[in-house]
Amino acid sequence: MALCLLLSYALFFSGTMCGQSGRRGTPETINKASQKEDEAVVRVETEEVVLPVSVRNAAGRPVPGLVAEDFLIYDNGIRHEVLSFNQRRVAANIVLLLDASGSVFSQMRFIRSAAKNFASNLGKEDRVCVMQFADRVELLQDWIGASEAEKIGHALDWKYHPGERTTFHDGLYLAAEDQLRKVEGRRIIILLTDGIDTAEHKHASFNDALGAVRRVEASVYVVSLTASLRAVVEGQMGGRLSRLLAGGYARHLVTQYLGTINAAEKLLEQIAETTGGRIFLPIEKEDLLPAYTAIAEELRTQYIVTYKPKVRAQAGEWRALRVLVVPGGYQVATRTGYTGRALRRAQ
Repeated sequence: MALCLLLSYALFFSGTMCGQSGRRGTPETINKASQKEDEAVVRVETEEVVLPVSVRNAAGRPVPGLVAEDFLIYDNGIRHEVLSFNQRRVAANIVLLLDASGSVFSQMRFIRSAAKNFASNLGKEDRVCVMQFADRVELLQDWIGASEAEKIGHALDWKYHPGERTTFHDGLYLAAEDQLRKVEGRRIIILLTDGIDTAEHKHASFNDALGAVRRVEASVYVVSLTASLRAVVEGQMGGRLSRLLAGGYARHLVTQYLGTINAAEKLLEQIAETTGGRIFLPIEKEDLLPAYTAIAEELRTQYIVTYKPKVRAQAGEWRALRVLVVPGGYQVATRTGYTGRALRRAQ
C-alpha cells in the first residue's frame, strides 16, 4: 500500500507541475483584500516600530532575564535606541492554519490533538481563529477567545476535514488578508503543511502570500511535514522500491518528488525566518505535540521591543531590520523589515 501511494504521489506531482505552468487567476477574494488595504491605509498615526523578538540559546530554548541594554536595533543599518521594552505576556491574535490535503490524511488525528493542546496553553487574553486549506480555503472558526476550548475543539474535531489538493499559497494569503487584517495588535500564524502547493487553479503565488503576511506584520511559526515525507521516500528508496525502480522512468519521478519536497522546505524556512517565526521539522506523528508545545512556550517568553526611527520611512519604502543581543552566542529572531505603510499601523 505504501509503495502504491508513493508511486501515485510521484506521478501526481509530475502532472501538476506540468499542468499548472503559467496559470494564474485574479479571484474576487484577493481583489477585495487589495481594496481593503487601500481603504484602510492610515487609522492611527504613529512612528514607533514594535518588534516581538525571540532569543534562544544553542539548544533552542528561550533565554530569560535580558534587559533593554542587551538589545541592538539597526534600521537600514542605522543604530537605534530602545524606546520601550518588556517580557510580559502580550495578547496575540493567532490563526491556526492547517493543511488538510491528501498528504496529511493519516496524521489528522494527531494534528487535531496537537492543535487543541496548543490552544489550551494560550493566555486568556489571546484570540484564535481556525482555517484549513485543501481543495479550497475554509474558515472553520472565526475569532474567539482562546479560553473558548469547546468551540475550538468543535472546529478541529467536526469541521477539519480532508481534501485532495493543497491550496497552500491561497491559504496563507487569505489568513493574512481576510483574518489578520481585521484585528489589531500582535499577529501570529501557526502553519502546518508540507508546503507543496498543488492547487489546480492557483490564485495567489508564493510571493503574493509572503507579501500579505509582511503587510500585516505577522510572525509565522511553521510545523513542516517535509521531513516526515522525505523520510518515507528515502526509506522506500533504500528497500524494495529501489529494486523496482532501478533504471526506470519511475525512479526519475521519485527523485523529482524529493526535489519538490526539498524546495518546499526552503520556502517554508524563508517564511519563518523573514517574519521572525520559527520552523519545526517533526518526523514522526508523535513529534507534532512537542512542536506545538515549543511554539506556545516561545510566544509566552518573547521580548517586546519598541523604537522610533530616526528618519521616517516613506509610504511603500522598504526598511531592513536587524536585532542583535550582546553578549553574542544567541539565536535572535524577529521580522527582517517593514514598509512605510506598515509603520503607520497602530500596534
